[in-house]
Amino acid sequence: MNSWGRVAVGVWALWTFLSSQAHAQRAIRILERRAVQGATVKALSPGRITLASQGQELVCRIQPPGQQGLALSGAVINFPAKVEVEGEPAPQELRPGVMVRVLAVLNKTGAAREKLREIHWTNAASASLRRVEILSGDRARFEITAPVMRLRRGELVLQVGPNRWFRRRVLKFQLDPEAKVHLRTNDLDRVQPGDEVVQAQLVHFDTGDWAVQSIHIRLRRQGEGKTLSRAIKEEDRYARFSDEPRKPRDVRSAHFLLHTDISDRQARILLDKLETMYGLLVQYFRRQPRAPIRCYVVRQLEQWPLGLFPPEAVAKIQNKEGVTITRRLGDQVESIVYSCDRHGVVQHEAVHAFCALTFGSTGPTWYAEGLAELGNYWKKGQRAVDVPPVVITYLKTTRPRTLAEIVAPGQISGDSWQAYAWRWALCHMLMYNPNYSGRFRALGIGLMTQRPGVSFQSVYGSVAREISFEYDFFVKHVDNGFRADLVAWNWKARFRTLRRGAKRTVNVQAARGWQPTTVAVRAGQRFRYLAQGSWKLDALEAVSADGRPDGKGKLMGVLFANYELSEPFELGAQGTWTAPQDGWLYVRCRDSWSQLGDNSGSVRLTIQRVD
Repeated sequence: MNSWGRVAVGVWALWTFLSSQAHAQRAIRILERRAVQGATVKALSPGRITLASQGQELVCRIQPPGQQGLALSGAVINFPAKVEVEGEPAPQELRPGVMVRVLAVLNKTGAAREKLREIHWTNAASASLRRVEILSGDRARFEITAPVMRLRRGELVLQVGPNRWFRRRVLKFQLDPEAKVHLRTNDLDRVQPGDEVVQAQLVHFDTGDWAVQSIHIRLRRQGEGKTLSRAIKEEDRYARFSDEPRKPRDVRSAHFLLHTDISDRQARILLDKLETMYGLLVQYFRRQPRAPIRCYVVRQLEQWPLGLFPPEAVAKIQNKEGVTITRRLGDQVESIVYSCDRHGVVQHEAVHAFCALTFGSTGPTWYAEGLAELGNYWKKGQRAVDVPPVVITYLKTTRPRTLAEIVAPGQISGDSWQAYAWRWALCHMLMYNPNYSGRFRALGIGLMTQRPGVSFQSVYGSVAREISFEYDFFVKHVDNGFRADLVAWNWKARFRTLRRGAKRTVNVQAARGWQPTTVAVRAGQRFRYLAQGSWKLDALEAVSADGRPDGKGKLMGVLFANYELSEPFELGAQGTWTAPQDGWLYVRCRDSWSQLGDNSGSVRLTIQRVD
């Protein structure tokens, strides 16, 4: 179905930790609306979903519920998708903490009189026990919503807690051999390649992007190639905690002390995020504070005593921001976080506190704020970029700041969200690119301990041209899903010209960026090449170096000369090629720079000079 329309959408101008208000308007034309049925999910990455139908693929932008902003080509809009995901997990997936709802017949002691045949996996925030029907004798039918305590040998145990009906706080049920579990959620994290798209409504904008307006996905059943859920999600693990706001109190974990008025559920989620971040920081720096990190996390200022918070903390909290106040007395350092209740803000400020308590300071502004933003977005086991779309769009559509501008002295914290974006970009590239990550750690420790003579220039001066090249490449191609470790440049490769008739053979990985052939070419030289083998762009099919009909998966080449790249050119599985200029030949598997992480396999490329 095609139709034409016009929609005005807000371009996001403030990062999520600063503000959610739009600062400018841009008219975005809707060129087409399309209804899709019977497709499959080909790939899924932050902000994108690829749909496959009848041999064709369509890459769509998607803004999941609860997220702010959808990055289009040159613009960011607010276009949340309506997401419905359904499936039938196997009963053994009902791990402890998963919240379920069942209808069951119980006697007056709470003993079940029937085996369970239907179980509904639910997102309910709290447990409940409701009598829905009185039956004969001492039996009644109850609707029970409760977290799973355990499932063992066909017995399901639910934790109902104190209730008006029974003395017991746990209920036990035998599962019918044919028992079914029904799952409905709006959580895209459960979706994997191969899942069925029951129906989707797509929109084509004049930016060239397709976006999802609504989508209904059915997960594959167990036994069709996967288990439905990869892990217990937040709504399952924390379902037993209340989401009702509380009065100010202390909530603790191993390394954090929260003074807070947020709900028990939000407090546990936040503490787990902080502990994950803390563990990553300890693993990275190999040092840690000697005492727990104190954080005031404030939902409603009116609940707190007047005069408890410093004036600068009050101002930040009122503005939905945060501040870390560090005081020193001799060798003693005290660093306390004051923050609004937004998790990302708390994580950002907690990085400052960790560094101040561990090293005595947070270092210069560019490093302190860049590292804190890394901490804001850190997720265990994740190396891919995953930041608000406004950051991506800003970095790719404005004049790139030079390294000298980013690390210039005299900067102050809280100056602008744009400055934070550039600091994050530089720190992310340095931390995850293996060419620079080792030095970055040493640089950070030197800066925070104020070691004499340590600076960005003193540490990276010897590789200034290399780091500038890779930083510019990162900014040009960065997107959610981008892996700096996979596109790191191989500066150790040694290139040689080939004599006429000589050959060179290399392996080319699908899950890497530009890779050296070690062949240096001169303009006009002719070569014959053959790429044997296959590689995968996703979990569903393998292709040769000729790639797919749309060009993805094709072997590509580029020439590197004097720290500049030529325009990429197509090669494919075999053929002849004439060098258009002098340079070093690099090759790769054509795929989106943000989707290399799910590629696999390699081809064996042989290059022979023929003249």
